Amino acid sequence: MDIVGEPVSFTIPSLPSSMNQIYSIIRMPGIPLRVEMKPEVRRWKTESKVYIPMLKPQSDSYLFRLDAVFFYPFHHRNGKMKKFDTQNLLKVLIDAVAEKNGIGDEYFKSGSWGSIDSEKERIECILGGV
Repeated sequence: MDIVGEPVSFTIPSLPSSMNQIYSIIRMPGIPLRVEMKPEVRRWKTESKVYIPMLKPQSDSYLFRLDAVFFYPFHHRNGKMKKFDTQNLLKVLIDAVAEKNGIGDEYFKSGSWGSIDSEKERIECILGGV
């Protein structure tokens, strides 16, 4: 059901950290284990919100679809393939879009992702209703 109107396209001119670089695990004797988002990831989310549009839901009930293409170099300068899990970037991107729109990430029910080998890092997105 498409309740949010026409899809909108936007580009974020940078990439978030991948999932294995998002959280810090803090272990201290006598204190329960803590997991915190790294400051650089929080900074990326804050800075990226400038590029993320606000959707205008047409009712109190809405679901979102996010399609994203990540552009980044696939190889190191020595020619070896980078260990870079594109799909792991989706979590931070969806969190940023959800926060910008004042909703929880549970409202994102579908979408797609892809990656393109490029020297110019960015994320091209289409955001709309399911």
